[in-house]
Amino acid sequence: MSYSQAELEALLQNDEFVQWVLQPDAAGNSHWEAWMRGHANRPALIARCKRIVLDLQAAESTVPAERLAGEIWDDMQAELRPQMRFMRYVAAAAVLLLLAGSGWWWMNRAGQQETPLAAMPAIIREGNGEILAINNGKGLQTVLMTDGSRITLSPGAKVHYKSLPGPDARNVKLEGSAFFEVAPDEQRPFTVFAGKLVTRVLGTSFRISGQENITVAVRSGKVSVSHDGERKSWILLPNEQAVFDAGRNTIDKSVVIHKAILENPILPAPRFSFDETPAPAIVDALAATYSVDFRYDRRLFEKCKITVSLEEGTFYDKLDVLCKVLGATYEIVNNEVRIAGPGCQ
Repeated sequence: MSYSQAELEALLQNDEFVQWVLQPDAAGNSHWEAWMRGHANRPALIARCKRIVLDLQAAESTVPAERLAGEIWDDMQAELRPQMRFMRYVAAAAVLLLLAGSGWWWMNRAGQQETPLAAMPAIIREGNGEILAINNGKGLQTVLMTDGSRITLSPGAKVHYKSLPGPDARNVKLEGSAFFEVAPDEQRPFTVFAGKLVTRVLGTSFRISGQENITVAVRSGKVSVSHDGERKSWILLPNEQAVFDAGRNTIDKSVVIHKAILENPILPAPRFSFDETPAPAIVDALAATYSVDFRYDRRLFEKCKITVSLEEGTFYDKLDVLCKVLGATYEIVNNEVRIAGPGCQ
């Protein structure tokens, strides 16, 4: 992290910044894009503060402000350098001021926003494109994968995956409960490793839950479930489940009795509709949503202001459209997306 705690707190208490995050417009985009150019640490600071503001907006109204401030502080601690103990109270107070001072804004926006952003999990980048996504919250959180698949994490769940999977396979390691909506790809099977169970699919929706005793329940499509290290597998069709009993080391196949296990509330996806928006801001949105690293000449593209809708398709579809509009090209090298092009004068 290249920014200080004081800078983070100051930005969180800036009403103009909060308003821009919740209701971005061309003027705000221009102002904050210029502000970011003032120092190399500011893009990372903006991204962090955006996430905090959006987390506050998405938080349930039943959560006491004091507790919410504490949770945000705990999240910050992973990124902040060690500070003197009294700074904990300063940061918590700053968040409480944001809650109180901008309360009217949350209420006014509640009736206007058509599709609020889904809560996003905490992301840990482990190098070589490896991602660990953790739901530390109280509600459901969404992981959007570059192939178009979506994972809905229950509280406490974790998934480990590669942000830019290779041409042969899509592998995910799961701890806890999650609902999977897998984009079809016959060339790249989607495999979930959960405890001692291995679940393989091509394109389907299903839930995996449990830590030692694990249940795999299928809502649509077809999956194959096997015990790690064994050749025998169980084929599951819609409304069928396989339950692994760790004590007996057995798998039993049956019809899904409790239909609630197949339910999955549809969380609203991030908006990707931009109006006269600087290209780097769009790239930042893609990077944050899909946990992908980009490399390009930011100064070369900062004058490119784009009006474009990237609502449909996978990450790669969005990237194709963006590069076409910019007259640029991209390639994936060493687990990062590299964009090249003439930029704008």
